[in-house]
Amino acid sequence: MVMELLGILSEFSRSAMAEKLRIFVSATKDLEQERALVGRILAELPVQVGAEIRRTPAAGVDYDTLFELISNVDRIYFLLGRDITAPFGAEWQLAIRLERTIIPFKLQGMRTQAGREFLRIAHAPWKSFNGSRDLGQQIGLDLIDTLLHPENRYGLQLVEVEGLRQSRLKLRQGLESLSSSPQLRQSGIGVPGGAEGGGIILDPAEAQSLIAEDLDES
Repeated sequence: MVMELLGILSEFSRSAMAEKLRIFVSATKDLEQERALVGRILAELPVQVGAEIRRTPAAGVDYDTLFELISNVDRIYFLLGRDITAPFGAEWQLAIRLERTIIPFKLQGMRTQAGREFLRIAHAPWKSFNGSRDLGQQIGLDLIDTLLHPENRYGLQLVEVEGLRQSRLKLRQGLESLSSSPQLRQSGIGVPGGAEGGGIILDPAEAQSLIAEDLDES
């Protein structure tokens, strides 16, 4: 009985102190299915944490609503496909203004002129991916590193920490397997790169044009 009571108190203390993991996912229209990967990967990790995954509603939003969606998230995943589509540009620029942590991914391969132009003006350490499996492994690694915060922001138990470390090892092995393929190695796919919010720059004049056009289209 005493041990059971201590367990209940421990869980109560954990839930009271733990922060909720808040994520925003921005994706171009051709990567709508890949957007759902974040939720599925998080659900498969060996942890029980409070989490909230946000996106811009398909019907579109005004600037104030978009501000509320992005302003307090821990991370923003940007998934760029073959073409730049609204409201990707508006979400990008607002994330930079609010100094959110941005993790940008781009689908390997050819892009439209608009997509190439966006990459030209959005200077960021983009991570390339080749399909859902590759993207899922890279996002999984980033989610694990986020959850394994040195101050344990998300209230993990020791068994969960160990479970995440084991999951991280398996994902890294999976990425090494992908990158060792001759075809993938030639194109540079599957090799993870660093991407935090600090080094991302967008020319102010071009940014204003992008965000205005995006909100008009959404």
